[in-house]
Formats: sequence, structure tokens, C-alpha cells
Amino acid sequence: MKVIKIFSRKKHARSLKELFTDCSELTKKAFETMKKAVLAYVEGNFTDAQKYADETIVLEKQQDRQKEEFFERLFSRETMVFSRPDRIQIIENIDKITDKIEIVVRKLLLFQVEINENLREGIKEIAELNNQIGDQVHEMVINVQNNFEKAKENINNITNLRRSVREKQWELQKLNYDYQHDFQAFRYTETLIKYLMEAADRSEIFADRIFILIHKYAL
Repeated sequence: MKVIKIFSRKKHARSLKELFTDCSELTKKAFETMKKAVLAYVEGNFTDAQKYADETIVLEKQQDRQKEEFFERLFSRETMVFSRPDRIQIIENIDKITDKIEIVVRKLLLFQVEINENLREGIKEIAELNNQIGDQVHEMVINVQNNFEKAKENINNITNLRRSVREKQWELQKLNYDYQHDFQAFRYTETLIKYLMEAADRSEIFADRIFILIHKYAL
């Protein structure tokens, strides 16, 4: 009788752990290029904003390919801390963060507007805070595979950074009402701030889910 092999023994260049890490590194890089795009846009350098926005979109597409590879190998015999459903949850959450980042840069490409000088530094601060969140997300994905305590520190850092983004968001919304008298500029700036906030929110949601997984597997 012919034996059917359910699991492929094909060797891959990267382990599943490395694939997880590589996916989160792409998210980290996307946060970095998004920050550069936002900073350039705020300064009125639309050429550089386009360049960095395009780089961010390329990173998002690369991550989609890695996600496809992950699903192709989901039922391999490689050992990991997490069950298959939890692996899916992790990779999906990483992908959702990068999707939010892509929305930010695509928004930049829609319309060229001069942002009031009273809002520029605040928007730069939000972009920088998001970039720091990206660093923490990447470290969290690395640490949760090896060191739960360090991963908890990353979770706490993400929560605090997201809180700072939220506080800055409310400050900017008030400044937007006070200084952006042109309706198009007002609406554009309002939605840009909103999308930057959503990238931070999505990262905190992921951190919360990692926190739950830590307690699940620490028992």
C-alpha cells in the first residue's frame, strides 16, 4: 500500500521563527519609511514624501509574500512555542499593523497641502512615536519566542508610547481647528492624524494579544 506523506520534509532557507522575525522587521522598516515620508511631507518636500511612501508600499508587498510563505508552511513539523491557530493570530496581527502604515502613506500621495506651521512639529512627534512603537513591536516578536519577561517589557513600552500618541493627537486636533482655516487642508490634516493614530492603536491591540498568549503559555 502506498504511504501518503502529509508533511513535507523540504528544507527551507528560513525557519518559522526566522520568518516571524523577518515579518516583524518589515513592519519596523515600514514604520521608519512612513516616518520619513510624513516628515518630508510636513516640510513640503513632496518628492521625498513620494519616494519614502513608495518604499513603504514595497515593504508592505514584501510582507504579503512572506505571509503567503508562512501559510504554505503552517503545517510543517517545525517546533515553535505557539500552536498553529496562535501562529496565525500573530502573523495576521503583524500584517494588520503594516496595512495601517500603508494607508498612512497612500493618504500622503492623494493630495498636496501646506500644513500650518503650528501643527508641523506635533505631526513629526507622532511620526517619531510611531517609529519607536515599530522598534518595540519588532523586539516583542523576537522576545516572545524566547523570553516572556522581556516581551512583557516591550508590551508595556508599546502601551505607554501609544498613550503618548493619543495625547498628542488631541493636542493636534485642537490646533487643527484653531489654525487650519482652509477646509481641504483641515480635513486632510484631520484624517492624516487619525490614520497615524490607528497605526499606533493597531500595534497596541497586537501587544494586548501577545500579553494574553504569554499568560496562556506560561501556565
